[in-house]
Amino acid sequence: MKPYFLAILLLINLVFCRKHPDKKMEIRYTSINDIYGNYVFNFKNSIDGIKSINDYAGKYIRASKKVTDSIKTRIASLTKEEATAYLSGQSLPVSAGNIVFYNAPGEFSGEPEANDMLIEYILDEDHFKIKGLNIPSVESKDGISVMAVGKTSKACTLKIKENAITLQGLRAVINKINELGDHRNSEQYVYTVNGEQNKPLLSFIYEQKGKYFRLNF
Repeated sequence: MKPYFLAILLLINLVFCRKHPDKKMEIRYTSINDIYGNYVFNFKNSIDGIKSINDYAGKYIRASKKVTDSIKTRIASLTKEEATAYLSGQSLPVSAGNIVFYNAPGEFSGEPEANDMLIEYILDEDHFKIKGLNIPSVESKDGISVMAVGKTSKACTLKIKENAITLQGLRAVINKINELGDHRNSEQYVYTVNGEQNKPLLSFIYEQKGKYFRLNF
């Protein structure tokens, strides 16, 4: 085979690889079509993808709280008039806001719409703790079954038929938790979600009689 022909094949291979890279899930707060938001690129609807989003949300919450605590400390050292002037020129938030994650739209699909939302973390404005998760409902031919297979005054084991969990599976688990309501009677309550082979997938850890919770993977 002639050298120049080998070179052409190599060039074609390099171009093909660049057009078809391994698509790794990535989360960035950025602007798409002049709309800023938390965008998830190459979203993997799996427990790993959900964990990545939850880890990002946790870091976001901690960083926001640190900034807010710093602002509050600064305000405490000022007079009322000075504090008012300081806040009027302050663009950083002084309370927690909900965190919304969008599936990154395609290049020509415009700004994200309601059906592009993957998940919303609903936060307590003052305490920077998670009060709830809003996951849009997606029509599915197969319903996701969640069963309570063990329950005490401090914990409950939930079982799903799959050995993996998606956002819609997480939504079904939340619905089941709200239906059971055992977390509302305890200062701390743990729901552990197991797969079909009793493999633990994740846990919901509730505090203050269900007022707040966090996810543990």
